[in-house]
Amino acid sequence: MLGIYLDQLEIRIIRNSYIMLDSPIQEIKDKIPILDLIQDFVQLKKAGTNYKGLCPFHSEKTPSFMVSPSKQIWHCFGCGLGGDVFEFIKQTENVEFGDALKILADRAGVELKKPTLEQIQTDKKKDVFYEINDQAAKYFVKVLWESNTGSEALEYLRKRGLNDQTIKNWQLGFAPDDYHYLENYLAKGFDKKDIEVAGLIIKRDEGRGVRDEYFDRFHDRVMFPIQNLHGQVVGFTGRLLHDKADTGKYVNSPETPIYNKSREIYGLYQGKQVIKKENRAILVEGNMDVIAAHQAGFTQAVATSGTALAEQQLNILKRFCENLIFAFDSDAAGSTATKRALELALNASFNVKIANLGGAKDPDELIKRGIGLWQKAVEGAGSFLDFFFDQTFRQFDAKTVEGKRAISKELAPLIFRIADPVTKAHYIRKLAVSINVAETAIWDIIRKLTVPKTIREAKPLFHKSRKEMLEDRLLGLTINLGDKQFLSQFSPADFRDDNREIFIGLNEGEPNSTSSKFQLLSFAAQTQMQEQQLDAKQELNKIAAELKKLIIKEQMQELANKISEAEQAKNKTAVQELSKEYVLLSNQIKNF
Repeated sequence: MLGIYLDQLEIRIIRNSYIMLDSPIQEIKDKIPILDLIQDFVQLKKAGTNYKGLCPFHSEKTPSFMVSPSKQIWHCFGCGLGGDVFEFIKQTENVEFGDALKILADRAGVELKKPTLEQIQTDKKKDVFYEINDQAAKYFVKVLWESNTGSEALEYLRKRGLNDQTIKNWQLGFAPDDYHYLENYLAKGFDKKDIEVAGLIIKRDEGRGVRDEYFDRFHDRVMFPIQNLHGQVVGFTGRLLHDKADTGKYVNSPETPIYNKSREIYGLYQGKQVIKKENRAILVEGNMDVIAAHQAGFTQAVATSGTALAEQQLNILKRFCENLIFAFDSDAAGSTATKRALELALNASFNVKIANLGGAKDPDELIKRGIGLWQKAVEGAGSFLDFFFDQTFRQFDAKTVEGKRAISKELAPLIFRIADPVTKAHYIRKLAVSINVAETAIWDIIRKLTVPKTIREAKPLFHKSRKEMLEDRLLGLTINLGDKQFLSQFSPADFRDDNREIFIGLNEGEPNSTSSKFQLLSFAAQTQMQEQQLDAKQELNKIAAELKKLIIKEQMQELANKISEAEQAKNKTAVQELSKEYVLLSNQIKNF
């Protein structure tokens, strides 16, 4: 529930026993200015008395995310999210209120009182998984440095160019070539079921007559711990030390209660401050590429964690920078990954450049050839279109008709994506000259294009329904206009819980104007009216009509379900009565 006002927050927290009447909520708010907090995640620019930026929760090209330092609230007009510092942390970290409270209390230096038994149990279970992963990481490190079986893995890492300090900094380790080492080690302090849920051991199939119930997921592998934004170990990538024909080179932790592959970014914990300061990240494919780049002084390097680049990862990166440099492997798979990542990154409004690795298969190899070569590749990263021009012209023969068609088919959709008309015209001319055709032919192709299906708007990680957004706008405009006439056609039952309180207060002339939800609705409506220069009464009339229509449609759907149930029960009387109600609503909706 978004933007929950202060009274409700205190009720919830009292119920969860985080506090008693001496709520630390206001103390935390006083110690953490909302602008300071959000600027750690979003690039903001001053807009009057407020600040504006690109929303971190959905992809957009025009800023619709507003922050009010004076009111200590934020709101996005694109996806409808908004609230205070607690709601912002809930959304950015994908946590419940209790976790957001703890995160902000730590930041503010505010001590929280003892939580409830239920909260202890919930948090304790997550803490168990964090502790299991932490102990596993320490175990792998110990094996690497203090055992004969780890010496070969340590030598492997040194031969890959990593110095001992780097190996220690990244907590690299080794999983022995045994199926029960880690299981037996962790079982001394943890339940095996929890170790399984944490993704470190696997339960054998039943009925196979095997004596041992569990076995280690990782064995004979160099281990790379994956850390979240707070530095907690949430999973692992294991690289096979001795190549085997029937075994994959890499094994990754599965999804767990604390590990979501689509959200974690390898190296972001270590590099986030530099990425934010320099407003750019270098996106590479492998863990070794990240570590080698950091060792070489390029601490902006990050990689996905055992999966292709995902929209969620880009949304997280967008909190720290607006510029990306792709430095993917130079093989066919790397080219495919570059193209797919480019489509997602452009859709998320990143400025994208592509580094030319100069014949090296990956960044790690280029760094081994010389840090200067890697620096030149990064600093000289060029336009993504120049990169794909080179690739495409190497792939097809520009002298044949078939080759010209293929080249146009590959490059035209990328040129189509360019917003700047001068840049677009430049690349249309370049393509036309390169394949020796008239510019008008390329323009004709471009004009016929629509956004490719693979290039789509990223779905918000969290969003409000249309009805919820209309409720917010109706109440917000009513607050600012001071005219409740448009509320007369609605009842409290038409609104969701948090808005119902506001609706009742406005109708009775006694709204709780100090609540944070009230202030959020007022701020959102006032800002939108100023931004879009709308007539308040006309907008209210339009919103009220659309909201009423949606409510009637919901009621009609509910009646349709009841009619279906009555028909199945062969209750003719109920069918007739319900049908009459349905017809009445149907007639009402015709008036809109």
